[in-house]
Amino acid sequence: MNPKNKLYLTMAAAVGLTLGASLQAGAAARFGTGCQSDYQNNWQNKLPHVWKRCGWFNNELDDTDFKIFYYNLHGAKWWWETGGDQLTLDNVNLFYASTHGGGWSNKSVWAMWDQNQLASSTSMRLGDESYGLSILATYACETLKFNDGKMWTRMGPIFRGGLRIALGSHDKLYDSITTDETGEDFADNMQKSHTLQYAWKDANSDWATSQDVTVMATGTSYANCAARRDNMKWQNYPAYGRLRDSNIKYYCYRYWNNL
Repeated sequence: MNPKNKLYLTMAAAVGLTLGASLQAGAAARFGTGCQSDYQNNWQNKLPHVWKRCGWFNNELDDTDFKIFYYNLHGAKWWWETGGDQLTLDNVNLFYASTHGGGWSNKSVWAMWDQNQLASSTSMRLGDESYGLSILATYACETLKFNDGKMWTRMGPIFRGGLRIALGSHDKLYDSITTDETGEDFADNMQKSHTLQYAWKDANSDWATSQDVTVMATGTSYANCAARRDNMKWQNYPAYGRLRDSNIKYYCYRYWNNL
């Protein structure tokens, strides 16, 4: 495939910076999806394959679980952040998204459709309202960046609400004809009871692009954090108790380059 047809899911900010209710284990779960392919006044590059990625994810997971919403990102900043997340992200057990993303010095950001509008991790606290989000899976660049030592600065505000695990990238993910099935593959892997980290890794591996994939969790100790990161599945994640605020003692992550 012509590399010019591959788009990084990273963003160029307005200032010109380049950014790169309880559930029983095994029961059908609730999920929601938020995706965007084009952007107001072309403030971000179009991502032509987003609708297939998200639609196929929905179609696959719908076979076993309950889709509560599927929204585009028009005017979405308020429902990603604490102002409205009780109606959306915290109203499901898993939230899957595909848009541009970035890891700034003090926050992770996700591009909304609206010009210059970004959802910011520092304004997000997930897992402590409504059903409480457990799994945040975003197909977007850099939102789990760690190589500057500021991963917790960026993602800590989100996890302090009790989010169990985040799935994303520390660098680049691509929008191309060879990655339009990544959402469907992720859902299929989860249904087959793969661990979440390897369901994500396998789904986002690609023969034509060099994908950078990351997972992140929290724990009461390093061993506890690693166990949560390594063993959590779509079928068992409620068994891993929520950790909030001062109960979080460690964070841990695993990453893969150039898959």
